[in-house]
Amino acid sequence: MVEARSLSSGVRTSHGDALVDVIRRLFPQESAATIHYRPRSYVFHQGTPVDAVHLVMKGTFVLERIDEDGRMAMFGTQPVGALLGWQDLLDGRVHRSSCQSICSSDLIAIPTERFETVLRESEELLLRLMQQAAAQTNFYEEHIFRLSTLDVPERLYRTLWTIAGSPEMEDEVIEVETPLMKRDIAALVGTSPESVSRGLRQLSKLKIAEFTERNTFRLLPNKKIDFK
Repeated sequence: MVEARSLSSGVRTSHGDALVDVIRRLFPQESAATIHYRPRSYVFHQGTPVDAVHLVMKGTFVLERIDEDGRMAMFGTQPVGALLGWQDLLDGRVHRSSCQSICSSDLIAIPTERFETVLRESEELLLRLMQQAAAQTNFYEEHIFRLSTLDVPERLYRTLWTIAGSPEMEDEVIEVETPLMKRDIAALVGTSPESVSRGLRQLSKLKIAEFTERNTFRLLPNKKIDFK
């Protein structure tokens, strides 16, 4: 069994690494200091003006959006190296979603005017942002596909693997510690906490996933599962 892993430090992608390097080089003054966020605090709120873009340096963040009826959905965890808010800046200058820090986290903040000035002059920054946007689009398309075609237990199982940092299911049993609570996982899966509880019971009966402690779950790989 793979040793338990914590998501509190975030998961950095190769594109994220490259973007961090570019941001640090192009914005040395802003990169010299980070802003700390406590668990369950907000970086920005849905409907507010974009006054800065934020680079994730440490921690776990989620984007969440509330519709007209008060229903909330999350759009996955934002990894270390993700740049938050720049797409809203370029498309209306208003945040379409809220951003919440799930655990103790650090960000670099770049004022919008400064960011736009450098963006107009740097082809490298533009390329890195296009790469991040493409990766996010692919992730959201996969998420919508899962919501449309899979039942709750299977969506939950695949979401837990994504939280574990393994979009492709591994061949070993792993344990993962996560700062996400059951209501957060429900929002990621696109269902209610009650449905998540029922789904977890079904996954446990199938012996493919179980919560071992309050914030720790165990995943057992099985690529031929009958979720019925």
